[in-house]
Amino acid sequence: MKLFKSLIALLAVIGIGFLVYNFVYKAEELRKDRVAKERHLIRFELDNIKNFVLARPDSSIHFERSIGRIWNITKPIKSEASGEELHDLFRKLNDSEILITVDEKPKNLKVYGLEDTDYYMAMNYDIGDPDTLFLGNETPDGSMTYVKFATEKRVLTVERSLTAKMKWPARTYRSRTVLNILEEDVKSVEIIRGDDERIVMENHGYTWIMTYPWNLNGDDKNMKELVKQLSDTAKTTLVEENTENLSQYGLDEPSLIFNVSLKFGMPDKMILVGKKLEKLGSKHLWYAKQFDNNLIFSLDNTLITSLTYKPEWYIDKNPMKFSKEGMNKIVLETGTNSIMFVRDAQRLWSVVSPIDKNIKIETINKIFGCSRHILIHGLFAYEPTEADIKEAGLDKLRIKITAYYNDTVLDQIIFGDTFTKEEPNTYFRTSKSPIIYITKSPITSDINKILEAVFGDT
Repeated sequence: MKLFKSLIALLAVIGIGFLVYNFVYKAEELRKDRVAKERHLIRFELDNIKNFVLARPDSSIHFERSIGRIWNITKPIKSEASGEELHDLFRKLNDSEILITVDEKPKNLKVYGLEDTDYYMAMNYDIGDPDTLFLGNETPDGSMTYVKFATEKRVLTVERSLTAKMKWPARTYRSRTVLNILEEDVKSVEIIRGDDERIVMENHGYTWIMTYPWNLNGDDKNMKELVKQLSDTAKTTLVEENTENLSQYGLDEPSLIFNVSLKFGMPDKMILVGKKLEKLGSKHLWYAKQFDNNLIFSLDNTLITSLTYKPEWYIDKNPMKFSKEGMNKIVLETGTNSIMFVRDAQRLWSVVSPIDKNIKIETINKIFGCSRHILIHGLFAYEPTEADIKEAGLDKLRIKITAYYNDTVLDQIIFGDTFTKEEPNTYFRTSKSPIIYITKSPITSDINKILEAVFGDT
């Protein structure tokens, strides 16, 4: 019986708790949520704004949303908008609260500066009716601004920092960078220099590939540096807002064109570079403009220098990709000698042919440096002819290094003639590609030191 009474009491407590939660606590939470929403100035999704106008007495600014994160200014000039400044404005609008509801049904808007006001923000949405936020006078203490929506009668106050930002001039909202892009959005870069020089770099995943003038792996480090420059480089000076005479800036026949393709369906961006001008001593500037915008501006020489590097700068400098740890046999052929190096179970190297001799790791590292760490400094022939092969000295065996794992060939590098151009340059190619490259590594002296280590004391 006592147990039954205890159970009844427990159920009663649970029932009371349920009623308190639903009719007191939950009701209070809903009330707080409703009050918070009522205090919120404006509620919208960033992607729902199609276009808007920041009106002012001198020259209103018209904004229009493009694809992705890009916004354009369409009036008073045609230019891309600064994503940083514009998104900051949106954040302030979205986060702003109504500080005071001054007047629910105002009879005289003039006292608040809201009758025929010169400043307002008119918004059009993809979904929903358009609305306008009118800006009035500052409150007597100067900390707030009177505002009113076109769809409401109420006069409200918001922080003055919000309305001050809405009154900034058009130049504040113009994009300060050349392309107004984010690094991670870049999909490909095309560089056109003159009538017959063209470089195309593409990144469809995790690495860069050159697709023109050759099909080769890109240099990820250099491409990351270039894309960062494309993203960060600022317009040095605004030269002219609009002109039909492009020839005075060399933009009717550009000296350089670079086209950047972006992810997520965003439109390509093309920059035309015209004449070079020199200012401030040794600082070089170039006239430039975006293909589909009117602004003429100047660019610093830093980005232009990167865009005028020879094609080899953009490709991977190391054509050999096998791991040192995965290699346990090396054969070095020099025309007169064929030397086999083998690594044992204790990971120690020795010569097993034509003599039997232990070898210091420094010698193996030198061989490894001549193969695994060979660096490309030039491309002599992409599809070499017999004449190219002969000119490079690769028509006969001079130096060949073959790397093995057991009996499996990992890769092979063949060196041709060496020529001097400020410093020794050597032609070479690998077994996995017909391309003839040029390296500045001191191959001949390194091979002589290896031969001396093998035969020197025998």
